[in-house]
Amino acid sequence: MSLPTIETLVKRTGRLLAIPRVVGEVLRLLDNSNSRQIDIAKLLEQDPALVAILLRLANSPAFAPARTVDSVERAVMLLGREHLRRLVIAGAVTQASERLPTQEMLPLEVFWRHSSYCAVIARLLAERISPDLAGMVFLGGLLHDLGQLILFTQEPEAAHQAFLRSLGEPETFSPQDAERAELGFDHAQLGGALADHWGLPDSLAACLRYHHDPLEAPEERQLGVALVHVANTGAHLAELDSRDLHDAPPVEPQVLVRFGIQPEFLLELVEKAQYQVLAVEALRNPRLAE
Repeated sequence: MSLPTIETLVKRTGRLLAIPRVVGEVLRLLDNSNSRQIDIAKLLEQDPALVAILLRLANSPAFAPARTVDSVERAVMLLGREHLRRLVIAGAVTQASERLPTQEMLPLEVFWRHSSYCAVIARLLAERISPDLAGMVFLGGLLHDLGQLILFTQEPEAAHQAFLRSLGEPETFSPQDAERAELGFDHAQLGGALADHWGLPDSLAACLRYHHDPLEAPEERQLGVALVHVANTGAHLAELDSRDLHDAPPVEPQVLVRFGIQPEFLLELVEKAQYQVLAVEALRNPRLAE
């Protein structure tokens, strides 16, 4: 049986892992500084699942409201645009991912734990290097391996073979090389294509598409992608509870030099992320914040 192209896999997955239409429209309003909170609230009210997430989080101890938040407009005002942007995308994608078939090789909890570490470390890096990118790279970190999740649920045999090939011939095949050898594309390319299909912001799609090859990203996107690239290495160390950079995928040396990131600083952030990741899990699943 022939393997699907990246286009057919995106089309197939886009139907299975659909993001509500409301999400794209809300994101466009959030990016428009002239849009009104009442208009954002009216759009959100069209999606009961997002409303439920929004109200649960607004009433959670993380925000400790003085009185119960019982309207979408008040929740929008309390959370603020940047937090709302994170919530809308993270909530929509993680809810959608729960509809994917269970995959023993890549359990959802393991997948999202790695993604949460990457999100936190990317945000901490941005706060030091380029604070205006903090919100975007947080989402980039949270979603960076979405293509990998799709591969393991939609093409598990090919994904497993690629995994075995990268383990058996690590000097010849990186995990991405092995995926390209088996499928003709890798999980980063697939994730970027899916982000485009969903209409997510270009800056976010670039983080998915280039997080293993940050210097190939368009010049204006390279810093954000580089922060997610470095954070991915830190996330692996956090999962392993290791402080040895040899235990994780290597960071592109030019990235460290160009953006002034010291390895010692990355290791400090790994430590911080291990304490903060529960807050990210509460963002994905507001029930954890109750």
